[in-house]
Amino acid sequence: MNEQPKVELLNSSQISQSDNFINFKIIIIGDSGVGKSSLLKRAVQNTFDTNYQATIGFEFLLMHFKVNDLKIKLQIWDTCGEEMYRSLVQGFYRNTSLAIIVYDISRKKSFEALEIWLKDLRQHTEEGIPVFIVGNKMDLQKDISTEEAKMFSVSNRTKFFTECSAKTGENVKDIFFKAAQYLYDTYKVYQNQNKVPMSNRLKLDSNTAPENTKKKKCC
Repeated sequence: MNEQPKVELLNSSQISQSDNFINFKIIIIGDSGVGKSSLLKRAVQNTFDTNYQATIGFEFLLMHFKVNDLKIKLQIWDTCGEEMYRSLVQGFYRNTSLAIIVYDISRKKSFEALEIWLKDLRQHTEEGIPVFIVGNKMDLQKDISTEEAKMFSVSNRTKFFTECSAKTGENVKDIFFKAAQYLYDTYKVYQNQNKVPMSNRLKLDSNTAPENTKKKKCC
């Protein structure tokens, strides 16, 4: 059995301007109100805002990891979930390394929408893009069983499934640790086959400040 890579989350004091990172783009998609923004802010900033506001636009935050000998930067895009902006979200699928599709475990309709999001994603990205399925709001009463969600994940050949709570923080960081580990493994496979960079989904670049946040409005 292959030994699991050691994954370490880096803070600002562990990053210098001379560092080179492998840059991966991750998008978080799903219906409005499932907690995509809360999930990202809990992972990166360890904060939770009880005042819900729908994302009107696109925002990204950065996470920096060291996985064995490799430094990895995740540029994680939070997208608006309103149906009226679906065509604009499609424009952000380009060059995505990994997608996280989020549903609200207390709201069955958001789970049923996973199939639509998955189909849309696979129509507008390169073949074989890895997908994580995440059920958010474990702190609320379930409307979707874990078993049903797992079956959906397996039948649709996604790479990872978990349930979490952006409110309490339970399992949230593990999602991005798993993403860093998965992308590290993928990169190493392509590196061993002398195929790096892998199309436009991987690239070496110089580090930018970890606090960097950008927002683009979609209306």
